[in-house]
Amino acid sequence: MIYTVTFNPAIDCVMHADDVSIGSINRSRTQEFYFGGKGVNVSYVLSHLGRPSIAWGFVAGWTGEALEDALARDGIASGFVHLPAGNTRVNVKLKGHVEGAGERETAVNAPGPPVDGASLEAFFDQLADVRAGDVLVLSGGIPSGMDETVYARIMKRVAASSADVVVDATGDLLMNTLPLHPLLVKPNDEEIAEIMGAGFDASSESDLERGARRMHDLGARNVLISRGGDGALLIDEAGELHRADAHAGELVNSVGAGDSTVAGFVEGTLRALELGLSGSDAVEYAFHLALACGSATAFSPGLAPIEKVRELFSRAGYAQGGSLS
Repeated sequence: MIYTVTFNPAIDCVMHADDVSIGSINRSRTQEFYFGGKGVNVSYVLSHLGRPSIAWGFVAGWTGEALEDALARDGIASGFVHLPAGNTRVNVKLKGHVEGAGERETAVNAPGPPVDGASLEAFFDQLADVRAGDVLVLSGGIPSGMDETVYARIMKRVAASSADVVVDATGDLLMNTLPLHPLLVKPNDEEIAEIMGAGFDASSESDLERGARRMHDLGARNVLISRGGDGALLIDEAGELHRADAHAGELVNSVGAGDSTVAGFVEGTLRALELGLSGSDAVEYAFHLALACGSATAFSPGLAPIEKVRELFSRAGYAQGGSLS
């Protein structure tokens, strides 16, 4: 089983206006709601690929119930811990023409409810369900005030199960997990530059490789660095470098592209095993499915439509793209 963990999921309310005026009443032409958060996005993309998962984390109040209901309608199982106070956050994104600036998006992201000690312990109790062969995906940030060792603590709790853990986070929250040997970490170029500090050039492939090898040396088994329009690079478990150019296409929406990349790598790793692939062949399979999923999201209004994933995966030379669910 795959478990995705989102400590701070969200409902995004997206509105489109013809003109946006700061400090005035603006009227939108449309209003759309998207239910997500990084781990939830991973679950959605896995479902498009035909792979079941269970979404874990924390929800609160009536907005939390709405998020759970939305996932259930879309066939995604969940096991969120219900917080005793507050509401799952709602982020507001207003898109429209701003005089003198052209088309712009103005976003107001809410902080989310606090996670109390008893609820955190209830979440830790759930980890007893994780077994050998399972994958646990830890995605995104944590509520303010929470200790940045929490992902490492989760990994220590499931270590005896021999389950694989994927970490998609930043800063110390990510770095604290590396000695525990996560299956995959996936910083983007800007995030690894922030980690590496002064003198690091995020536009330099040699610097990015150096940063990836540093994370690999510290314990990460696979390090995938996404570079947007410049493609991606991967240092695999054996220390080999894999590179790929970005797929050609029109950028529609970059939100969720990184989460889709994570989902694609997880699915690709499992599918390669099912296909009997090993070594570099298995890594390349997972790497290119990851890139196909990330690009499919970037080129589409929604998360990784399966038809677009098939097209891009086949474009990378994998005839099996047509067999994806």
